[in-house]
Amino acid sequence: MAKNRAENEIKTANPGTKTGTKKKKKKRISKKVRVFLILLAVLLVLAGGVALFLLLTRGSVTMEGAVKNYFSAVEDKDVQKYIKVCYPAAWSDHYVAKGTEVDLENLVSNVFERQSDTHVSDISMHHVEELEDMFVRRISDKIKELYDVDLSISAVYRVYFQMNVSYEDNGQEVTYESDIKTRYVYKYKGKWYYLADTLLLMDMDLDQ
Repeated sequence: MAKNRAENEIKTANPGTKTGTKKKKKKRISKKVRVFLILLAVLLVLAGGVALFLLLTRGSVTMEGAVKNYFSAVEDKDVQKYIKVCYPAAWSDHYVAKGTEVDLENLVSNVFERQSDTHVSDISMHHVEELEDMFVRRISDKIKELYDVDLSISAVYRVYFQMNVSYEDNGQEVTYESDIKTRYVYKYKGKWYYLADTLLLMDMDLDQ
């Protein structure tokens, strides 16, 4: 009996190492969780910063983005977004066609005032076609001729896409799928822009 009592006292005074190991494991797990949460927070901040940067800067990261952002700007009648989607600053900041006194913001605003209210959705790209270097040089030369702006465009693509269009007619919403449309996007300093300058398109017989 004395021996058993002594053993019990020893066990009580010196608990086994298992409890201590569990505590250490919990501490390690807790530390890992904190590190994970910190890394997640950093990634979210970085992602938010990138998204804000892309929102505030000119152009689009992809050709599809340039097309979608263009129609979004037109639908929202957002003049500043339209300009950022279609014109790099090197062009829009010097937008005065030779022989005219056109202000780009007023020009876009006037176009928006005359357009009907339509909603565009589900823009789907069919395929894209890269145009030859000669065509790229022609566009750059034409911008120089019309606007006296040297724009080193690195690529021009013809893009084919469809979209759903809806509008209101006598209180009823009408929705239809458009035919395959053909438009142009161009690349300048790593960003894609929707080619929408009416004067340029008409002069090069590219207007649709």
